[in-house]
Amino acid sequence: MTPTAAKSAANFDVEAAREASYRLLGLLIVSLFPALFWMTVLAVGAFALGMPLSPLALATVGAAIAVFLAAVFNALFARI
Repeated sequence: MTPTAAKSAANFDVEAAREASYRLLGLLIVSLFPALFWMTVLAVGAFALGMPLSPLALATVGAAIAVFLAAVFNALFARI
């Protein structure tokens, strides 16, 4: 037989893992979708002006936007 404290600790670990996966999913949604949107806007705008950007430049801008948004999201929702 397992003590009650061990059972509640096991349940807590499962809940923490589930919450962590939801946080990761939220982080991906919050950071990747806006980064992809703004990369598309930048690519279309540059193409419309007649100066298309290289894929490396677009990837750099997208990565910078995604990292910035991920940092802001993590700072806002971090548990202290």
